[in-house]
Amino acid sequence: MLIRHSSLAGRTLTRMGVRIAVVIVTATLLAYWHLYSTLQTSMLNGLKGYVDARGRGESEHFKLAEIQTKMLANEFMRRLRAMGQYDPQTEFNEIFQRYPDGLVRVKPELNDFRTKATVFVRHDVSLTPDLRRRLVIAYQLLSDWGLLTTNRFIDSFINMPEQLSVNYAPFVDWSLAATRETDIYTYETVWRSTVSKNPQRSPFWTGIYFDEGAKKWMVSHVTPSDVDNRWVMSAGQDIVIDDMVKRTVNEQLTGTYNIILRHDGELLAHPTLMEQIRKAGGNLNAVKLHDATLTSIVNAAVKTQGSPTIVETEDSQYFLGVTRIEGPNWIFVTVYPKSLLQRLAFDNASFVLGLGAVSLILELLLIRLVLRRQVIAPLESLLGATERVRGGDWNIRINWPHHDEIGQLASSFTAMAQSLGERDRQLQRSAQDLATQVELVLANEARLQAISAAIPDAIFVLDRDGNVLEAFGNQALFAMNNRRSTNVAEALPQDISREILLAVGRCLDTGDTQVYEYPLMLQGQLYWFEGRTARLPQHAAQNAVVWLARDVSARKLAEIELRQARDYLVEQVALQTADLVAAKEKADAANQAKTQFLSNMSHELRTPMHAILSFARLGLDKAEQAPPDKLKRYFSNIADSGERMLALVNDLLDVTRLESGKMAFSLSEQPLRPIIESVMVELDELAKRQALTVVLKTDDNDPAFCFDRLRIGQVIRNLLSNAIKFSKEHEQVIIELHTSIESPPRAVIRVLDRGIGIPPDELEAIFDKFVQSSRTSRESGGSGLGLAISREIIRGHGGDIHAELREGGGSILTFWLPFTPTGTTSQPCDE
Repeated sequence: MLIRHSSLAGRTLTRMGVRIAVVIVTATLLAYWHLYSTLQTSMLNGLKGYVDARGRGESEHFKLAEIQTKMLANEFMRRLRAMGQYDPQTEFNEIFQRYPDGLVRVKPELNDFRTKATVFVRHDVSLTPDLRRRLVIAYQLLSDWGLLTTNRFIDSFINMPEQLSVNYAPFVDWSLAATRETDIYTYETVWRSTVSKNPQRSPFWTGIYFDEGAKKWMVSHVTPSDVDNRWVMSAGQDIVIDDMVKRTVNEQLTGTYNIILRHDGELLAHPTLMEQIRKAGGNLNAVKLHDATLTSIVNAAVKTQGSPTIVETEDSQYFLGVTRIEGPNWIFVTVYPKSLLQRLAFDNASFVLGLGAVSLILELLLIRLVLRRQVIAPLESLLGATERVRGGDWNIRINWPHHDEIGQLASSFTAMAQSLGERDRQLQRSAQDLATQVELVLANEARLQAISAAIPDAIFVLDRDGNVLEAFGNQALFAMNNRRSTNVAEALPQDISREILLAVGRCLDTGDTQVYEYPLMLQGQLYWFEGRTARLPQHAAQNAVVWLARDVSARKLAEIELRQARDYLVEQVALQTADLVAAKEKADAANQAKTQFLSNMSHELRTPMHAILSFARLGLDKAEQAPPDKLKRYFSNIADSGERMLALVNDLLDVTRLESGKMAFSLSEQPLRPIIESVMVELDELAKRQALTVVLKTDDNDPAFCFDRLRIGQVIRNLLSNAIKFSKEHEQVIIELHTSIESPPRAVIRVLDRGIGIPPDELEAIFDKFVQSSRTSRESGGSGLGLAISREIIRGHGGDIHAELREGGGSILTFWLPFTPTGTTSQPCDE
């Protein structure tokens, strides 16, 4: 009987074990398939989101460069149209000069590459008005905008077809590196701007190159501009890509790696091939490496044309997350090995399979133990066990000695109790796991709140209507405005909120990040903010953006102060330049006057000296046989020439006395008319030789007033002799004498002639020392001291003198004297 029960237990155990094993294996396979599918879907969605975010992040700099080069080109064309046909010769000469090597550059005293643009123009370029216009505009534009356009880029530049370049690079002076042999057409930024290479006149991105000056790998964006189908300029910016390559190589998901490709399959970044890429000049042909795996990855990525997507390689070994880097249209690829996903799924399935195997072994052991002992609990024990189970006690063991229906029931009940107990324990473990997950969620929320509190900027999630869906960061930044609302239209001024809603609409419609600045008055103080709006495609609202508001007041204030300082420096440089030019012109004029004076004095002194010597020699040679009347004439000529020389010497002495303030006047009360008449008699012979008549016109009264008779007579003689000397024959020279009761009371003397006249621009200069009218100096020479001495004598009496043109030809010289002189160095007249 015992043997029969033992055999039956063995067969029963075998059949049960087989059935349980089949169930466990089937469940394990189904679990593996379900787990693999779930993990793959989750991973692919996460991978696509990851590459999309990386692509958009890497695209920001390139899109900004495209915007800025277009802005530079548009502003240049606007300024060029505004200048019209004006030739900025003066501005050009103030800024530029030709250096010893023949190249035109910014003047050394103005050249500051850290804050202003630098320029070089080749020696063989013709400086036409059109080129001067464009060069001045380009220099001023990059000097004004360079600080802003290079905030995130290494430099900005403007090239022109005439072999010249304007750069703003605050780390190096490019112009000093240029030579007479420099040819800018060797650069892709220039030759691709030509009409033959770019007939569509479209902005373009260059290939990658290594800049020896900056020691960086770069790519450039260029926007060409034409006027009347003629290329006039190209605006561009250089973008350093070293940091992008480092991020691509060093920042990746666990178990994956990233690469960057051109659309033709050239490698730009690869974690293990960077040295080969550098040797290849920045881009490497993957086919030449003869790597089947790499070639398969490159071919699969290129076929997508950079659209954000997930593809498999032809050998089904890898998933590829592919997206486009906007601007140069490069392809960003994250390589995810399928083995990584399979290993993860297998590890989880193995755990389930192992757990099932352990359960199977335990169950078989229990069943074997029960069958081997042939124990079955009595029915009462079964009922008692039921009550125990009802009370939550799952640790049930029912012993029954027979394998009848009760024994089978007891076995089933024991197995059921064990299963329920296991399920209860699993539920407890699940509850503990759930509690752990809740704690993690709460910890993440606390971490998010801490990060939000540490961010200095205000961050909001908005829908198209401006409603605030979520808020992070420094929300107190706007609480200072004492406006609390869930909509930006209510929290901000109307004009600012309208701009923000327009930016939100553009962001949602185009998907492009919107950047803008706006002022905001908070508690009576003006702040400047920079707003950035980016679309959230996976937000629950399906129509929302994230809006970041950053306080940039310090930067704006620095920009304003920098602009004011620049304007002040420009103004000071202009004033100092004008003063230097005026001083130079004055010095040149003085030097020219001195040269002319020395020439005239040499002539004036040589003439009477020659006469004195000639007549003296004649007198010596003929003293014994010459008649007395002839000797008398010789001595008369000698005396006349000596008087002439004496007059010249006296003029020089008068100038010296007047300049040193040592000329004293002998003042006395007397009328002026007798002195005028005496001078007229003295010069009567000279007037007759010129076939002229001198006419005196006076008032009825001729009051006496205080003056130096000798010196005023010297003035009248000088003015009258000049009028006679330079008047035409058979004309009249008029002297007018009038008195005026204006304050102060004065006598006015005018000398009018019909002579050769004085050029209008010399009416004031003829009273300077050593200066003569350009017409009179050509006619008769002279020392150029007479009018200067006359003005000093008259001003020494408190009066003044001036010249003017006479209607119908000739000139008028007028001076006036006060009845009581002021400012003289002599004693006043006795009352």
